[in-house]
Amino acid sequence: MRLLMTLATLVAIAALLPALFILLGPIHPAQAQEDEIRLLSHRVESHFPDRVRFFVEAAGPDEINDIRVYLKTIGQTSRSSYRQVEFDPGATISGEAELLSGGNNYFPPGTRMAYSFEIRDAAGRVLRTEEEVFVYLDTRFQWLTVSDGLITVYYNNPIVENRAQHVLETARATLEQMGPVLGINPEHPLHIVTYHNYRDMIGALPFRSRATQEQLQTSGMAFDEERVLLVYSGGSGVTGTTAHEFTHLLVGDAVGRAYARVPAWLNEGLAEYGDFTGDDDYNNFLIPAIRSGEVRPLWHQGTFSGTPREILVAYGQGKSVVEYLVSTYGEGRMSELMQAITITLDIDKALKQVYGLDQYELDSAWRRSLGLEPLPRPQEATPAPRPTPRPPRPTPTTLPALAAAPTTAPTVPPAPTAASEPAPAPAPTTIPTLAPPPTATAEPLVDAAQAPAAVPESPDTNAGSTGAPAAGTSPGGCNPPPAQSSRHGEISLLVLLVSPLAMLATLRVLGRRRA
Repeated sequence: MRLLMTLATLVAIAALLPALFILLGPIHPAQAQEDEIRLLSHRVESHFPDRVRFFVEAAGPDEINDIRVYLKTIGQTSRSSYRQVEFDPGATISGEAELLSGGNNYFPPGTRMAYSFEIRDAAGRVLRTEEEVFVYLDTRFQWLTVSDGLITVYYNNPIVENRAQHVLETARATLEQMGPVLGINPEHPLHIVTYHNYRDMIGALPFRSRATQEQLQTSGMAFDEERVLLVYSGGSGVTGTTAHEFTHLLVGDAVGRAYARVPAWLNEGLAEYGDFTGDDDYNNFLIPAIRSGEVRPLWHQGTFSGTPREILVAYGQGKSVVEYLVSTYGEGRMSELMQAITITLDIDKALKQVYGLDQYELDSAWRRSLGLEPLPRPQEATPAPRPTPRPPRPTPTTLPALAAAPTTAPTVPPAPTAASEPAPAPAPTTIPTLAPPPTATAEPLVDAAQAPAAVPESPDTNAGSTGAPAAGTSPGGCNPPPAQSSRHGEISLLVLLVSPLAMLATLRVLGRRRA
């Protein structure tokens, strides 16, 4: 009986099927997919050094009327932004968007960026694609890489692979030495882009005036925010340059968003401490300045400025103060200082929290260690006109030797000089004519923390730039950006007027210090 009822039911359903097909129409397996927006294709093109272009093709059941590409640089801050995709609305579209990468929008080759698309149609449908990573590179060359863990070195000529390997070994040795000092173990990639020909590297640097390009050879530049380092690998000073600038990246890793709060004396002092090549040329400028009482107060060294000689003294002072802190309190305290800076965003508060000293008290303790009398506290000092130099203090009877560099420096093979390597482009050899110095104007000596930052010639560079002078030129510095700086901070490039004798002395030292 049940079997007969079942058969009757099936017969009745079969009789109704034609009517259902007429009402509903044919059912296709792909119908569900056609009810959604589909990403057909996409690609990214680097048009170095001006822009990056993003292309997308999509289709959907209704008119697509809005597409955005969301961008995020992968680094310390990972800032997000978006660009509107230009296209003609329709059910099937093809469009593009561009990200400017030159001028005030500069970011260095080697930058990693994540991108994704958001596509909307007239019916309210939304498609959000998965993030993908793109590495922005200098498209003038085909790039090769050597890697060790998170560190990747890019080079553009197979002949100089040994140079790239040397840069990689130097960076690794620097990390092994400075990682424990700064209390870090990097978790994200660090990119080093090397140029063996200096003329090639010029095209990858941020905008600089013609005068600056002619008078300053930049052998290394660190971009802490993007975790990228540019290095001129063709010079004899490549080891010191790499160690110094890579330490800037590690300082950025240690303090993150608070990098702009690290004063120059500490940032550059740590970078010189991380340079394990044992170069003490800065002492040749620091020791005479100590004897003559011309060393500036530490709290005036938030950024480095002045004549080339004063800058060299400041570098030596920063290195000496860092060595004093490490030798007196141990390396472990330095990592605590990095953490304190990220929390307090104030160097005096951070120093007080970790060492029980603010900048004035640290400056006084450091001077006493050298047999000098401390300076008056800032509020006790009578403003002195500048640039009139401070009257020299009496020379101490004994001047102890400055703290020595770490004795357990990592061993890195010397930079290779294979005969098969292409010869690097020579630095300019013309010596500029020195004009008479400008007339001095009186200016009160103020606390650097309250003084407005000088407006740089190129505001879109980043924290670290080791400037090595070309023949007959003045040196450069790599000051950290002030708190109110633009996206990439500032680099103080010294193109200042000095006496011929001082210029020659500066070149003699920096010619050895940086290639």
